[in-house]
Amino acid sequence: MAALSLAAPGPEDHNAQLAALGTKLEYLHPALRAGEIARRSATPNHPANTAGTRAYQEHVRIIREMHIQHEGWKRLLHDHLELVCNSDKTVAIGVMVGDAATGERSLHPRNLHRRGAATERAAEANAQLELFPPPVRRNETVLSAEESSRLALWFLVSYRVEDGDKVRIHSELSLPGEVADGYVTRWKQRIPLPVLEMDGIEPPYEDGDGEIDIPVPFR
Repeated sequence: MAALSLAAPGPEDHNAQLAALGTKLEYLHPALRAGEIARRSATPNHPANTAGTRAYQEHVRIIREMHIQHEGWKRLLHDHLELVCNSDKTVAIGVMVGDAATGERSLHPRNLHRRGAATERAAEANAQLELFPPPVRRNETVLSAEESSRLALWFLVSYRVEDGDKVRIHSELSLPGEVADGYVTRWKQRIPLPVLEMDGIEPPYEDGDGEIDIPVPFR
């Protein structure tokens, strides 16, 4: 694969930028949409982090499924990061929640929640391999030490904004360049994406303050 240009992207060339990485907006927006749908299934009676966890799980699942089905990519669990990786083992994509600057070309976003050491190692291109890698299953891949040093780890960064009965999801596909104290402080390259708008927000089912009466048969 040819070396990727790190020139600043123009205002309308996200499709070309994505194509250079072997991906498409048609693979990324469905992941964001699925995450939003999953988020809405959480009720106030679920644990506090349920909505975000369900959204994250669907982001990863759909990104993987789209790239595996259409581009022949493989699942990759690399240094505890859940990714999908191209067949050349040069590009991998993960997901990350960003702040309000996400997708804004003139601003400098960073991750909303502190990331673990794995993201910092990825930014430094110094990811560590496990001593005894797990067995490789169908549609999975593993990296050698040399392949790890060549891997460019991109993140689909997203930030949702509720506006009345609509949700706007701002996003970008970006390559971290520097991480400090768990936050991305510099991006090596950013590809801002069009805003995804979803409507039809409905309050999740909840039982209110009343008690739930569940009949229990006695023997």
